[in-house]
Order: sequence, then structure tokens, then C-alpha cells
Amino acid sequence: MENTSLRYGFVGDARRLAEILSVANKNNLTQGLTPEKVANTFKQLGTAFIKIGQVLSLHPEVLPPEYCEALKGLRNDVPSINASMIRDIISQEYGRPWNTVFSKISGIPEGSASIAQVHEARLLDGTRVAIKVQRPDSYQMMEQDIRLLKRALNVLKLKELENKKWILENAIDETWRVAKEEMDFIKEADNIERMAKILEPMAFATTPGVYHEYTTKDVLVMEFIDGIDLEDIEGLKAAGYDIREVCTKLIRSYIKQWAEDQFFQADPHPGNVRIRDGQIVWLDLGMMGELTDKETECLHHCMHAILKNDIDELMEWGWILLDMPDNYPKRAELTEVINRLLNKYRAMTVSDMNSSSEVIDDIIDLLTNFYINIPIDLNMYGRSLVIMEGTVADLDPDSNLVDIIAVHLAAYAIGDGKAGQIARKLSHRKLISGKPLRHSTYQEIDIDPTDQELLTEEEYAILSQEEAERKEAK
Repeated sequence: MENTSLRYGFVGDARRLAEILSVANKNNLTQGLTPEKVANTFKQLGTAFIKIGQVLSLHPEVLPPEYCEALKGLRNDVPSINASMIRDIISQEYGRPWNTVFSKISGIPEGSASIAQVHEARLLDGTRVAIKVQRPDSYQMMEQDIRLLKRALNVLKLKELENKKWILENAIDETWRVAKEEMDFIKEADNIERMAKILEPMAFATTPGVYHEYTTKDVLVMEFIDGIDLEDIEGLKAAGYDIREVCTKLIRSYIKQWAEDQFFQADPHPGNVRIRDGQIVWLDLGMMGELTDKETECLHHCMHAILKNDIDELMEWGWILLDMPDNYPKRAELTEVINRLLNKYRAMTVSDMNSSSEVIDDIIDLLTNFYINIPIDLNMYGRSLVIMEGTVADLDPDSNLVDIIAVHLAAYAIGDGKAGQIARKLSHRKLISGKPLRHSTYQEIDIDPTDQELLTEEEYAILSQEEAERKEAK
């Protein structure tokens, strides 16, 4: 086996950079970029570039939507490593033979991704678990390729990226930050437990349990979740689940993550959710988004402003959200362009806004044209919202993510008085209310409890009076 210091030292860097440039030239990148060329190049360059491509797909301010879409497609096309190597990695990580912890490790992976793959296993006492094992040298390969990608950009001088080079370099640095977190399985174990506490008030949502005593930086041992894949709609129906109830409660559990707890699954595609024993189980919590209190408050107001087409409110809170300086010279021009964008949606009702993707893409394009940098967690939130919208549309086309978010946002528009506090309390109770998912025709579905069911008589009276006064004022 090649010496690690040689492989990732000066000689290894020179050899790898030559390989990167060779593959780039082979795909004719200097003759013009296409989504297919870029995706093929990243795929041919291997594991680290596949991960880089996945994270860069969260940066539409750098790459046009069609490039982001092509890079997202790298997710499911990763070759697996063989079972004997998995067992060797586990033995090396534990400092003892793998079979002193596990009686059996399946030779067929449950899933294979750019950084790790998952195998079913049994503990010595027979407990069924899932083991997530990091690919060999993932960290070193990623660090090397991130460094050399930045060097290659200077060598290749791609015309299409010339004006966005500074944004791309920031995106690459942020990619490395996100990737480092995702490659730390102790961090992922903490993420799972944090998410479990967020979902604990919800009888219908949970996460896998974690076996901390067997978890290291490169090996994560979790409760095995069989259940039914979210995309297996016929399987869900056959098991007695109501698809509308599954969809509505999935949305609620997602809204609670970012709107109330500021910590959310950044990639909520159907493969990261399973339904088991009446519960929505959130999986693969390595890549998470986290919002500050300020960002969450600003997002509430900005999204509410977009929904009601209020340019003044949007500019006020958007300025705070993006940490824009008071003396920004193009504020008037930016306000005018954003107002034109709002006018594009002004004639639409909330129900007409069937896709947030177009709105988010328009906003990102606009900010990029004004050379305004978007923080990685805000980008992750925007892309997460778009992915979640696609997940909802595939599961139940009649459900509308924007509608349900709008109901939640309305509670934050009332103000900070007593009525506002009650409205937010009601919104919280609506998010968490409900029994486990029905999975028998003999069980009752509980999707939409009434306000009166969730409030005391006094709370309901105060909120009703506030609503009446607002209607009268209009």
C-alpha cells in the first residue's frame, strides 16, 4: 500500500493535480461548460469530488440551476466497497476484531454514498443494528482535492466562472467546512440525539437510537430502521397508512425543525425518511443546517413579507438577515429590482404559489447579480425547502407545503403582545399535535385539530378578539 505521506504530500499533490487537469481536458472543459461535462468530470475524479459536487449543488448563486441539478444527481451513483474491507476498517477503528462486538455484518450494503456506506449487523446479544462506516482516506482525499480544485481553477481560467470566482472560492471553503462535519460520526451521533429531542413532543416522528459505546469518528452504530420507504406509496397504502396524513405530519415535523428549533435536515429527500410503526423516522443526519435566532426571526418576517407582497418589510428584515451595511451604494436600485420581483408574484394567492423553487431561484439570482454573498446555512435552508417541496409533491400532489408554512408564519405577524404570544403557542401546538400515524383502517386520522381544541377558553377569546379587530381595521 502506498505511503500516506507520499500520497498526500508534495509528490501526491503534483500527481493528483495532473490527474484533475487531465480529466478536465478530456471532458473539454476549457472549450465551454455544460452540466453534463461538469457532472461527468466530478464523477470521474472520484469520491471526494462527488461530495464536493453534492455540496456545490447547494450553491445556485455560483452555478445555474441546471448545473446544480446535474451535480445533485451524483448522489446515488457511487460504487460500494467490499465487505471484507468494511470489517477491516471496523477492527482497526476499535483496536480489536470486529467479531468481539458484532456477531454478524451483512456483506450487502443497505446504502452507499460518497463518504460512507451502511451495513446491517447484529450485536453479540442479537440486537439488530445499522453500521455506518467511513470510506478509507476520505478526509485526506477531500482535503487534498479541495486544495487542488482551487489551484486548478487558476490554471484552467474558465470564462464562465470568471466573474463569480470569489463566490466560488467561498463556496469551496464552505464545502470543506460542511464536509468535515459530515465526516465526523461522533458529530452525527450528537445530531441524531439533538433531532430526537426536537421531535420528542411529536408522537408521530422520531430518529434512530444511537449506540454511543460503539460509535467513533469513522464508525456510527445505530438502531436498524426497516419500515417502509417514503417513496413506496403503494407499500404505505397496503400497510394501512393514509398518505395525506403522512404528508401533513411530515411537513409539520420539518417546519418545527427550522422554524422553532433552528436545526434542520438539509437534504430531506424521500430516501432519508422511512415510516415504521406509525412514526416518521428521519435518517442520515450528517449534513444539517443551523440557523441563529436572528436568522430565524428574519426569515419568518421575510417569508411573510413575500407571501403578502410587502416590499418595505422584506427590505427591512432582508437587510438585517444579510448583514448589509447602511451605506450600501446600490440600496435604491436593489429595492427597485426586488419590488419588480414581488410584482411578478403579486397577483398570486398563496395557493397559486405551487413552487417555492422559482421564488428562491429568483432571489438568489438577484442577490448574485448584486454581488451579495449568501451565508451557507441560508443557502442550505433554501435548497432544503425546495427538496422538501419535491418530496411532498411526489408523496401527495394535493398537499401544499407553502400553504402549511403560511399558516405557521401568520402567527408571527400578530406582534409581541398577549395575542401574538397565544398565536405562536397555538402554532406550536398545531405542529406537534396528533397521535402516531394511522396504520389500520380501525384507527381514526387526526390531521387538523381546531383552535378551540388546542387553546383554553381565555386564550381562544383573546385570539378571536384580536382577529376581529384586525378584520375591522382592514
